[in-house]
Amino acid sequence: MAIDPDFRKQRKKAGKEEGIAIWGPLDPPEKLGIRGTVAGVDWDICGGCGICLEVCPMNVYEWRETPDHPISEKKAFPVRERDCVQCLQCETQCPDQAINAAFLGPQSVWDRAMICIMFFQIIAGVIYGAIFGPYWDLEILQYLGWMVLVIALPFFLSPLIYFQKRGKPQEGKNLMSTTVIVDSGTYGIVRHPQILGCILLMYASILISQHWVAVIIGIPLSVLFYAEASKEEKGLIVKFGDDYKSYMQKVPRMNFLVGVIRRLWREKRG
Repeated sequence: MAIDPDFRKQRKKAGKEEGIAIWGPLDPPEKLGIRGTVAGVDWDICGGCGICLEVCPMNVYEWRETPDHPISEKKAFPVRERDCVQCLQCETQCPDQAINAAFLGPQSVWDRAMICIMFFQIIAGVIYGAIFGPYWDLEILQYLGWMVLVIALPFFLSPLIYFQKRGKPQEGKNLMSTTVIVDSGTYGIVRHPQILGCILLMYASILISQHWVAVIIGIPLSVLFYAEASKEEKGLIVKFGDDYKSYMQKVPRMNFLVGVIRRLWREKRG
């Protein structure tokens, strides 16, 4: 029997070990439950072969002793599951089918707080500008802000638009678990259109509201989001290898103007 792919919904958390969630039911030493959320390992069926430790490019797993367990007395433990890039090497090569890896979005309190603050800045700024007008009374900048808002939306929604049809997500996974590189549409202009969309939406909020609160929140957050793109790329290089490096040579990270020029040049040549 393979790990339940819906264990995150079907099971209840029974505690934590080294900060990693334990999903019950538990009745040690025979029944040990599932360890991990992003990269879940069912210790009740893990045979302790160690293949996941060998194939994981991010060194997510370490051994943990499980004395007296009827299947094996050592198990793979996803101690660094936050580093998981969903390459699915461990999941597809596990002979016991004991692993389920999934993209679950921001997991830390800090990451979730950043997302909430971003949406607050965007929504509050746009509503303020629409109701009260620009704080600095620069209407031309407000018009520019509305234009930026319209441009930003298709970039922000890029995963929803392109991943389901072109990313070939693995069956049973969400659309973010792509198995091929998407290099068309907005992904043919910049490598991280959704992050670019977030940054453009925040700047649109600044231009529309022209309020100092929107500026104080939006500018530092945009810097943090740009840094997140750099961090995300390290995982994508691991996941897709030389194909992603080739993609990086063709498409800029988030320079919209350079991306448009390069795309037009490629279309002219091809």
